[in-house]
Amino acid sequence: MEQTLVLLKPDAVQRGLIGEIIGRFEKVGLKLVALKLVRASHEEVDRHYALTEEWMLGVYTKAKTKYDARGEAFPFADHVAYGSEIKRGLVEFLKSAPIVAMVLEGEQAVPLVRKLVGATEPASSAPGTIRGDLSLDTYALSNGQSRPIRNLIHASGTVDEAKHEIPVWFTDKELHTYEHVNDRVQYDAKWFLS
Repeated sequence: MEQTLVLLKPDAVQRGLIGEIIGRFEKVGLKLVALKLVRASHEEVDRHYALTEEWMLGVYTKAKTKYDARGEAFPFADHVAYGSEIKRGLVEFLKSAPIVAMVLEGEQAVPLVRKLVGATEPASSAPGTIRGDLSLDTYALSNGQSRPIRNLIHASGTVDEAKHEIPVWFTDKELHTYEHVNDRVQYDAKWFLS
């Protein structure tokens, strides 16, 4: 089974949305295999957000596209300047208050969680997604206030990203193996046979 990392950011924790968000993952059939409330260190957050060319281009492209669509000038010269500023803000934001770290497991867990979470910018997230239902922040507002976007949650973007991120927050001993009803109901081909 595939595993993915989810972080409930300070805005989710301080707004009391932990149970609601975890419930959405459980309702779809994902198995919770690790969970903890942590006060993130600078080192953990710095390791978590690897400042790769791909990541910087990704965050830059998402935000710049929104500005271009509105006919507004993007306030950063290039992806390196924007990516560095985003990482700096995220490190400070995730250190500012407790966060919830969790590992979810299931068939296609990474893309399923990303679908449930919604678009990075809450104002662009579809209704029914976590961000679309529970947040309303925009790139313009967050950039205008020189702060990271308050979008409640981080979810691994790829299986490789999850493999990098999970060990930042959890040791092998903290990842639990146990039988869950969905191990049979959803994944056992013979479960419903007489």
